[in-house]
Amino acid sequence: MIRRTAAALAVLVFASAGAAADLGPFGTPTVPYTADSTVSADGRNIAAKVYADGARERRETTVEGRTQILLVDRDQQKATVLLPEQKTAMEVDVRNAGAGRAGDIKWTTRELGPEALGPVAAVKHAVEGANGRGDRIAGIVWITAERIPVKAELDVTADGRTRHVSQLLSNLKVGPVDPALLTVPADYRRVVPPAGTPPGKG
Repeated sequence: MIRRTAAALAVLVFASAGAAADLGPFGTPTVPYTADSTVSADGRNIAAKVYADGARERRETTVEGRTQILLVDRDQQKATVLLPEQKTAMEVDVRNAGAGRAGDIKWTTRELGPEALGPVAAVKHAVEGANGRGDRIAGIVWITAERIPVKAELDVTADGRTRHVSQLLSNLKVGPVDPALLTVPADYRRVVPPAGTPPGKG
């Protein structure tokens, strides 16, 4: 159950706006921030509280009444799921997990002009990227002057399958993030997934 949850959350995040912005043509955000996030894919909606600083990000969400935390390090292409009730942590390597392979995608972008999202000033861009394995991401990203991807509507193709993924940030606040929020607590027990277990299995 832990493996399924970890893989699903990690792949969803790397298939979302984060893959297009933080790993794509815009680079990582230039300021730390917090926000509420809604990611939608495959008919599933995941609401989360986001804490982000550079390439590192924390997403707190509730699944089936239980709090789960996803720590993402896009520089390392790693994701770690924290289960506070059990005080356990499991690292997921998403290098080869569908759209998690976005690190080697070659991108093109086209600026479509400014478009505010409520009180947040943003610029709308058409983005398209592909690699030699047939992975492809195409759609629209709204990004702030600080490179924060506040909204994205993307068609993500990986392993011969295309899914529509969207992300929206709300209640955006720019400001320092406690570094402790972006690391695994010292008293957590690390759970290692069995060797050879692909994302989404187990």
